[in-house]
Amino acid sequence: MSSDISGRILASALLLVVVAFISLFGAGSSEKLVLEKAIHPDNLQSLINPVEESSGELSWLGADAATSIKVKSDRYVWLFGDSILGREENGSRRYSVFIHNTIGVTTKNKAGKFTRIEKRYRKKGGKIRGIFSTTKDNYFYWPLVGTELDGSLLIAASKVTAKGVKNFKVLGTTFFTVKNPMDPPEDWKFDKVFLKKKNGVTWGSALTREDNWLYIFGQKGTGLSSKTLLSRIRVGAVKKGKWDERLYYGGGNWKEGQKAEPLKNLPGTSETTIQYNSFFGWYCLQIPPFGFDIHLYTAETITGPWKDRGAVYSTPSPWSTEKTKKGKHVFSAYAAKSHPELTDKFSEIVLTYNVNLNPFVSDLSGKLQQYIGKEKYEGLYIPQFVKLEFERKSHK
Repeated sequence: MSSDISGRILASALLLVVVAFISLFGAGSSEKLVLEKAIHPDNLQSLINPVEESSGELSWLGADAATSIKVKSDRYVWLFGDSILGREENGSRRYSVFIHNTIGVTTKNKAGKFTRIEKRYRKKGGKIRGIFSTTKDNYFYWPLVGTELDGSLLIAASKVTAKGVKNFKVLGTTFFTVKNPMDPPEDWKFDKVFLKKKNGVTWGSALTREDNWLYIFGQKGTGLSSKTLLSRIRVGAVKKGKWDERLYYGGGNWKEGQKAEPLKNLPGTSETTIQYNSFFGWYCLQIPPFGFDIHLYTAETITGPWKDRGAVYSTPSPWSTEKTKKGKHVFSAYAAKSHPELTDKFSEIVLTYNVNLNPFVSDLSGKLQQYIGKEKYEGLYIPQFVKLEFERKSHK
């Protein structure tokens, strides 16, 4: 990212410090959660940025989703959705292959730092495919979130079709259980279970493991009116494929076969990360539909009530400011997710977000190549890192 854009990021962060004092803790609280600093960490960004391939292989030029999952303490995999492959030459990207998912792998070196994320895909008989693929035409998978399950890896992926629709349609969520996550992703072997979208609900927007329970978050509805739902299932039941043993949260209780009720004050989203530490409690990040501000949500318990702590980061220019001649935003921001393994202390949040061309502006369809080849848009469709540093201060 250019120094000009980095400067704008820092300027945005300073403006948000004032907002943080006001919105992160309400009146009457004994402490305030204060956003002290927001930076673009170049050392982390270098872990994911495209590089020129001297071997003649295609370069990974960009993707979205960007969820990191611990396999072991020194090994993490990254989930990427729609991915572009091609050539990176002198800072200019030219893509030639588009696939619906890739997987990244990073390990800790002897110095305790993570290595550059190596992106993997399947290549056989001259054909390039995603790690998760289907033989049926017009159907594909977008991996969104995942968690480690005692030696295996559970990954939730949207099952999507382009058949008979203008853009795409999410049919539901396929849960892949990877049996050999320590092997190269192109050699993964997995079982899968499909949960069909029903009554406007898709499951798998976030996954969280706590003790012997797996918590599965879902989204009901779309857009600004969508809500977050919650279910849970014992890890042992997941391993046995007994997904019908899930419990659903509603009315303050966990019950079988009951419709889940929306969690209080937590909007719905297609993908996020929900995690816990001693500083924030339970927390997650979301970018509201059609917006450019990243909001922090926290709760004392996983079931809520949740609280919107306000905007903790504003997507900088040109992503949030550039518009078409008709006044429509050229870009959209989404998929804000945290990566606690990359923080130095509990009071920090390291996150990534993604920027793509606005899918709701038809004039931009098919023009990604025209943008990614320009220096001005060098961060377009590459997950962008942000580090947020907080403090708790007494309320006087």
